[in-house]
Amino acid sequence: MKNFTCIFPGLYNYILTKDVGMIPYTLSKEYESKIITYDNEEYSYLDTILKSENFNIECLEKTDNEKKDVEKYIKTHAKKIDILQLYHLRYNILPSYIFYYKLYNPSGKIYLKLDANNEFIDFLIKRRGILPSIRRLYVKILFKFIDIISIETKRNYELLMDSNLVSKDKLLYLPNGIQKTDKNVTNKEPVILYVGYIEKKNKSIDMLLNAVKDIDLREWKVVLVGEILDDMKEFIDNYFLENPHLKDKVIFKGYISDKNILSEEYAKSSIYCCSSRKESFGISTLEAAYHGNYIISTKVGGSPDILEQTEYGVLIEHDVEKLRKTIKESINNWNSIKQDPVMIQKIVYDKFNWDYICKKIIEKIEYK
Repeated sequence: MKNFTCIFPGLYNYILTKDVGMIPYTLSKEYESKIITYDNEEYSYLDTILKSENFNIECLEKTDNEKKDVEKYIKTHAKKIDILQLYHLRYNILPSYIFYYKLYNPSGKIYLKLDANNEFIDFLIKRRGILPSIRRLYVKILFKFIDIISIETKRNYELLMDSNLVSKDKLLYLPNGIQKTDKNVTNKEPVILYVGYIEKKNKSIDMLLNAVKDIDLREWKVVLVGEILDDMKEFIDNYFLENPHLKDKVIFKGYISDKNILSEEYAKSSIYCCSSRKESFGISTLEAAYHGNYIISTKVGGSPDILEQTEYGVLIEHDVEKLRKTIKESINNWNSIKQDPVMIQKIVYDKFNWDYICKKIIEKIEYK
């Protein structure tokens, strides 16, 4: 059995249910899979939802120098690694990882998951001038030593295909995926849900809250699940002082670590709202769609790809008035908009389940 090793020093237990954990776990049906990381916390999901004889975590020796720690591991274990998976186009460390792996295992394959948002790809491909041209040349040379490169959205896949930066036979469109749950999605409530960091900077939760404050929500509620970051704390305090009528309508539930409980929140909500400025993919939006939610989203990450499949939702510009108008029209016309959540769930699962997605990786590894 071949060995598939993912190096991701910043792993935490909750990340195991995202692409970083789900790809090696799913591939453990075909390969001996492992994630190399630091001993950051207890990885309890290994004994529950991600239990597999061929999947485990191995901890790096920590010296407070991540680059040296990873280099040491690669030098020591490269010959036993058939497929090395790395994340992100990190200019300062990626070349050395590639160099040492190919030095000690010339026949081994490297798989780079870019995990990049629109802004990053646009910055790489579209900027003009001497420095951007040098950067593109550097990346083009780097990509020659990588065997498989995946990107999460069709938009960025097409840009890279046309860019001449990477050989077309190396590039793979690979969206993020979902896990199957047994939650009943037919008992929907009049809830607009958001899951993720409660922040202004990237998620624009201030825009979402400003959008709903002047809407007659009637029986609808807005539920936000996630950690409240510093840039939103004062805003929320002032928000309720200025809008006391929304204290029972806008509900913050905090971070929910239990996947079962979180799945229940997705299952009972009717609309999911993503107001982000940028996303590499947007796993929460995908999970919401899988649970049969109508999606209202800015044109970020994987939202266009998800709605292309479900045709159940609307994409908007990053604008508070457009968001307000869309939410208002959606709840006012809900009876004519809503569709069978079981049907939506099946569509999403068929196109975004991890088995289906990881089959593409196996095909690239084995038949490239």
